[in-house]
Amino acid sequence: MWRKAVIFIAGSILTILGITLVLQQWEAVVLVFKAFIGPILAVAGLVILFASTLNKA
Repeated sequence: MWRKAVIFIAGSILTILGITLVLQQWEAVVLVFKAFIGPILAVAGLVILFASTLNKA
């Protein structure tokens, strides 16, 4: 019982710290997101095009 409570409290603290750090560096987060969204969309498009050419036998 105590172990679950300690794990819950530790998880809550880590979550709050993580969200706080992300919000403090929000401009950098936006830049990283914008930097990765293009290549991710391009790869997703290529996968869709490849999947559309496969034979459905």
